Amino acid sequence: MTTIADDTHRLLRTDESADPQAPVTRSVRRFTAVVVGAIAAAAIPYLWVLWDLWTGRVDPFRINEPRTVPGSVEFDVQARALLHGHLSLPNNSIGLEAFIHDGRTYTYFGILPSLFRMPVLLFTHSFDGRLSAPSLLLAWVVTAVFSSLLLWRARVAIRGDAALGWAETLSYGVVVFSILAGSVLVSLAATPNVYVEDEAWGVALTCGSLFALLGVIERPSWGRVTACGVLVLLTNLNRGTTGYACILGTFLVAAWFALGKAGPSHKRWALPVLIAGLIALVVGCAIDLAKFDVLFGFPAAEQLLYKTYGFSHINGGKHFSLHFLPATLQAYLSPGNLRFTPLFPYVTFPELPTHLVANTRLFNRGSTSSVPASMPLLFGLGLWGVISSLGRHLPMVVRSFRILFVAAAASAGAMLLYGTVYERFLGDFMPLLVLASAVGTIDIWRHLEGKRRSLRIVVPCVIGALALFGFVANMGIAITPQDDWTQTQTDNYIAAQRDLSNITGHPQSHDAIKAVNVSEQAPIGQLLIKGQCDELLVSDGEGSAFPYPNLVWLPVERAPHTPICHALIGSATNVTPTTRVVAPSRGETVSGSRLLIRATAPGEPSISKVSFALVGASKSTVLRPATHTRAGWTYVWDTRSVPNGNYSLSSVAFTTAGYFGISVAITITVDNPAP
Repeated sequence: MTTIADDTHRLLRTDESADPQAPVTRSVRRFTAVVVGAIAAAAIPYLWVLWDLWTGRVDPFRINEPRTVPGSVEFDVQARALLHGHLSLPNNSIGLEAFIHDGRTYTYFGILPSLFRMPVLLFTHSFDGRLSAPSLLLAWVVTAVFSSLLLWRARVAIRGDAALGWAETLSYGVVVFSILAGSVLVSLAATPNVYVEDEAWGVALTCGSLFALLGVIERPSWGRVTACGVLVLLTNLNRGTTGYACILGTFLVAAWFALGKAGPSHKRWALPVLIAGLIALVVGCAIDLAKFDVLFGFPAAEQLLYKTYGFSHINGGKHFSLHFLPATLQAYLSPGNLRFTPLFPYVTFPELPTHLVANTRLFNRGSTSSVPASMPLLFGLGLWGVISSLGRHLPMVVRSFRILFVAAAASAGAMLLYGTVYERFLGDFMPLLVLASAVGTIDIWRHLEGKRRSLRIVVPCVIGALALFGFVANMGIAITPQDDWTQTQTDNYIAAQRDLSNITGHPQSHDAIKAVNVSEQAPIGQLLIKGQCDELLVSDGEGSAFPYPNLVWLPVERAPHTPICHALIGSATNVTPTTRVVAPSRGETVSGSRLLIRATAPGEPSISKVSFALVGASKSTVLRPATHTRAGWTYVWDTRSVPNGNYSLSSVAFTTAGYFGISVAITITVDNPAP
């Protein structure tokens, strides 16, 4: 595969004077030193998230769930099936993720991560369900290498042998750092499992494919076309969205050559590039055909999850549709999809996950940031890069970036049409961001050439500030509570938050709330005191995301040992709504078809709804919601709807956040004459 030295070989031969190689060699060394430093700096927080994340110990095989739970074992099960010469898996081996086709069990995951596992699984079962973290690290390293190579190759293509100054070099280092430690790659590392592993390899291999495609466009050769074909094939064996995007890229490059856009001498390369893409396409289709008897994708209706939760009744059973665009655009591209708090980690997910938009119900959704909100540097530079490639009278290689942008955007576009929203799907936007931000940075420095020195200093500072924000935002997202955290992780997180809160002068207790019950949904990181320190809980922000019954509240402490809770309860905000039944009066005998029931709320938390509960020996019922009036919450009740007798009457108040409170009950007697 072509190295940085290969990319600059043409430049090193341009002059036969005394020392023609010195300027270019100095630029290569400077670029390499800064990029290696950026990768090393990014590795420190990344490895802490991947190997530790509040556990208090370094574990290169860390997982966030038991080994027996599907989500950790799919690739291992598939690898062992491949070792036995078939694609079908043992029945009941991967839970609801399984597809049952012709009586056999399959998974929709690509086979590439399973192929990577096979050398290990040949010799031992000890690492079953524990190889996602090492695989994520390897994918991160591959991303680091290919994004750096892509950045350099793009600079050679755009700026040729232009001298590389320190300010420009540092900007490239900051961009590489932002890709590796200021992007969704960090939050992927927070949850080592097969779902994020699939995304991480999609990013790594797509960056490699884009690097190879750019090399083919710049100077085609049999070696470059072969390397491109191998990388595109591997990408397609891993993940469909990125794989088919890269195949599209090869077809577009082949058309570019065939139409003579790269010059008449390059027309002969159209067929080899087309064949490279066709091989990847045919292999992917052959696997899908062997599994599901379809050429592309998988039959969603045959998944156990699809059948169990009745997905066929949601949006006509279509997982991909234009109807999802309003929700996915809001989730992935809204600039406001972050939340700032005075408490550690200061920047994190929005308060609530993506909700129903335009009457289109999502199949599933989780807490999600967005590209411009959590990765502003990559987004801003990428926007610049795309726009810069649209100009007129540009060199051939610069114009060819449009092809690569279209291919990379195809992966992101697929997720905008997909009816499930998760933070990890921002990974499908990463290849486009990597390529476009590289082009944008290079073009900015092309425009700065010859400009005054102060401007050349300000630009790296702005780039650095945006990179720092992206790093803080993505670290905040990665290190906040998740529904599969252990008790140790939760305790260490709360302890760190408490210590930093005391240092910054914003006591943790100011943001704690107390209630007699819990809500089905709450902002991520919210602390809740249940009762009188019966329990201290923290929200993971997920809520009951259909169809999975996620945990909402993670336990921090339980009585009798609740020292943190007792330190918080004095300043915690009460969110339990309080009401009092004022009519009828206690002990009153009632009758008739229009009895007025009234409850008042003595200045407690904002109430959105009040109902009345009636409990008797022969009948119990909850009356319809009351009406809010100046006199309180009222309801006109037909007492003849229940048998005569003694009843307990209480009011049940609800807040918009889902907390509720039950008033002290009063006793009444229903006494209607016999009909």
